[in-house]
Amino acid sequence: MPTVDSPATEQDVRTYQERGFIRYQNFFSKAEIERLRSAIDEAIGANRDRILGAEGGGRHGEEYEQVFNQMVNLWTDSPAAKEFAFSERLAETARRLSRARHVRIYHDHAMVKPSGQQSRQTNWHQDAPYWPMDPVGSFSAWIAVDDVTVDNGCLHFVPGSHKFGRLDSISLTDENDSIVAKMRERGYEVAEAEAMEMEAGGVTFHHGCNFHYAGANQTDQPRRAFAIIYIPDGVTFTGGSEAGGAGDEMEAGDPWDHPLHPILAGN
Repeated sequence: MPTVDSPATEQDVRTYQERGFIRYQNFFSKAEIERLRSAIDEAIGANRDRILGAEGGGRHGEEYEQVFNQMVNLWTDSPAAKEFAFSERLAETARRLSRARHVRIYHDHAMVKPSGQQSRQTNWHQDAPYWPMDPVGSFSAWIAVDDVTVDNGCLHFVPGSHKFGRLDSISLTDENDSIVAKMRERGYEVAEAEAMEMEAGGVTFHHGCNFHYAGANQTDQPRRAFAIIYIPDGVTFTGGSEAGGAGDEMEAGDPWDHPLHPILAGN
C-alpha cells in the first residue's frame, strides 16, 4: 500500500472524475514555493532554452512568448525544479485522482505569463490533442508559484468538458480560436467556466481533455506557474519526434518506457 501522504480523499477522486479538475489550496508551503520560484527565476536569468537540444531552443516566435514563456523538462538541469517535478506527494495525489496503478512523468514545464501590454490570453483549448498518446487520460498538475487571480491570468476550467473526449487542436496565438466557441457553434451545451484563483502554493489537477483558458496578465508583475504532466499506466506512445524529448527513441504503439519518463508513483 502507498505510504506517501496525500490529501486526496475518495470524494476528491469522484470530484475529479466527474468534473475533470480539482483544486487544492496550500498544497505546498511558502518556503517550498520560494525554492521553486528561485529555480524558475534562475532559468529565466540564464535565458534557458524552451526545449533543450531543439532547433532554435524550441521557441515558436514572439507571439507565442506573449502567451507565456515556457521551459520544458526543467527537472533535467535544475535540481530545485526536480524536487517539485518528482514530488512523491504530488505524484501520489495524481495517481489516486486518476485511479491509475502508476503514473510517470511526461514532462514538466515552467510557464511565465508576461505582464502588461505585451501579455496575451491563452485561448480555450484542450491539452490532449498536442500529446502523442492513446488512449486519452493523461493529465496535469499546475502549481501556482505566485498568487494567481483573474487579473494576472489564473486558469479557468469548464466542469465536465473532459467527457467530450479529444477534439480539435487550437491555435494559441490566434485570439479568435477557441474550443468552447467551436463546440457551442456545433450545438453542444458547454457549462460555464470556473476561475481557479489560488495563493502561491496551491495546485490544480486537470484532465487532458478538459477545456481551459487563462486571461492576459493585466498586472505589472509576471505570473509564474509550474506544471507536471502525468501519464497513467495503459497509455501508449503514438509516434512523433518530440514526446517530451524522447520521440526518436521510442516506437509508436509501445507503452511509455524511457529514462526521461520514469514512474513517479505506484508500480
